[in-house]
Amino acid sequence: MARHREYIAPAQLNWQGEQPVSIQFDDIYFSADGEQEVQRVFLQPSKVVDRASALASPWFTIAELGFGSGLNFIVSADEVLRKTDKNLHFISIEAHPLTPSDWRKVAALRPRSATAQALAESPPPLLSGWHRRSMHQGRIQLSVFHGDVTDGLRDLTEFQRQPVDAWFLDGFTPSKNPLMWQHSVFETVARLSSRGTTVATFTSAGQVRRDLANLGFAMTKVDQRPFKRASLFGELVRANNSKALAATPPRQINVLGAGIAGASVARQLAELGLSVTVYDSSGVASGGSKMDVSALHARLLGDESPAAEFRARAFHHAQSVHKHYAAFRRTGALQLALNEQELKKLQRIQAVYRPDGLSTEEDDWLSYRHAADLDTDSQIDALGGLYFRDAGLVDLPSLCHTLLEHSRIQLIAEAKQPREQENWVIACGTSSRDFSLGVPLEIGSVWGQLDWIKPTAAHLPNPIVGNGYAIPGEDAWVIGSSYEYRPWQPEQATQYNIDANRRFIGTADVSPLQHKRAARCVSSDRDPVIGQLRENRWISTAHGSLGTSSAPLAAAIIGSDLMGWVPPVSRRVLACVEPRRFIERQARRGVKIVGPAPD
Repeated sequence: MARHREYIAPAQLNWQGEQPVSIQFDDIYFSADGEQEVQRVFLQPSKVVDRASALASPWFTIAELGFGSGLNFIVSADEVLRKTDKNLHFISIEAHPLTPSDWRKVAALRPRSATAQALAESPPPLLSGWHRRSMHQGRIQLSVFHGDVTDGLRDLTEFQRQPVDAWFLDGFTPSKNPLMWQHSVFETVARLSSRGTTVATFTSAGQVRRDLANLGFAMTKVDQRPFKRASLFGELVRANNSKALAATPPRQINVLGAGIAGASVARQLAELGLSVTVYDSSGVASGGSKMDVSALHARLLGDESPAAEFRARAFHHAQSVHKHYAAFRRTGALQLALNEQELKKLQRIQAVYRPDGLSTEEDDWLSYRHAADLDTDSQIDALGGLYFRDAGLVDLPSLCHTLLEHSRIQLIAEAKQPREQENWVIACGTSSRDFSLGVPLEIGSVWGQLDWIKPTAAHLPNPIVGNGYAIPGEDAWVIGSSYEYRPWQPEQATQYNIDANRRFIGTADVSPLQHKRAARCVSSDRDPVIGQLRENRWISTAHGSLGTSSAPLAAAIIGSDLMGWVPPVSRRVLACVEPRRFIERQARRGVKIVGPAPD
């Protein structure tokens, strides 16, 4: 089995005026009349607008090989938004994605396209595997795979349960990119299609036409003069090789819990078109989500494990979601190395996420800061640090309330006993184990406390994160967070937070102002519990101190399963958060109790 690698090499572009040219493939991304070319080659032959409008389903699915500059996606999304009342799920695969700075250049060429601007503001990161972006209040869903086309298509074959309505084959020309134009690729295209699915491509190569025809597509040439001689278009008329695709999303679903996990999944499902009823007898954000200051940062691991992969994807996904809400404020965050052990950890992270070296370019989500470059008080004797540009602070109660403000969401402040024949997402922290339908969950409550203190004389330019955090502010600083397997007295937790952050807040006397305490739900392996328990029941819990970043990705995983879409994470990440993962472990070593033993 090939070793998993997080970082993926970006496209090498040579911008010739307003036209990007691939150095790797010696080919252009789009012509000078790029948007018109998309219409001529892809949208008009495929009749995307007319077919989407006539479709019984609210969702039209386009799958593309070769995301490139995103132009096909941008034009398709804008057309569906302007000319139909339908929604678009656009799936694409790309071996060498653009860098953030190149995405901004693409968006600058299309200042009137809200889709182009949204993509440039939150582009998928330079990390391998699947990424999801939601745009225009959920009407446009983008699923992009970074990596080899055969790997992306294998995932689609395994997980995608909705047929593709239209294929856009838009990799670079077959003579320069033969891997994308293999017969096995076309076989998978046919397998993921149903009768009436269309295929369009810029190339008119005879072998491409013959391969698709042999798989059941009725192929024709489309006259493209005077721009070029012809392109190809086809419609599947024989579905002999097609996978049996069928997924009917439910119209209504219930969510138990109105914290960040429940609010996130409720909003995701509402934007996908489901009617959602949220039950929580304690009200919104009453448990671990009661903290009005929570740091959103990556909490990266440098071991390329499934848990590390989940954390990195969760951070990027959450940042793309939270940035649209006033409850989130981007501040950046600094993770410091104060000893050799911590420095080695940061160096491992650097080697995983930017093996070509961490630059200090403004568009890097992660950059290395040498000790001499750290803008901190001289008393902080740091050996170096990682700066997370897109990190920030989240007011969790405010965010939960905002997420639940949607026309398809009804909030009921009362207890509700889920029934097996109803559709439910269980997201009520440690209480979730009471509704797991016999699936053993090793989860429990671990208490924590944040403390607000008067500002000190120390200088912190950004929140400091790592083991706990220190957040500077004009009127108060926030420090924390304690991790209590059995609840401490508040005074004990306050002293712990002060002692743990002395290197940041200084040695002078500290004046506590207030504190807030809450129980976090955590699992025995510290990974969240996300996925389907049984038919009609899903779960999102045990987010622990990761909830600010992990809950939105959990919502996207559950939403994808309900819709019959490829998930926004890899197989190994799904296994890492799978609710049944504890069964084999318990057979081997017994049940592990987390937090105080249950009554």
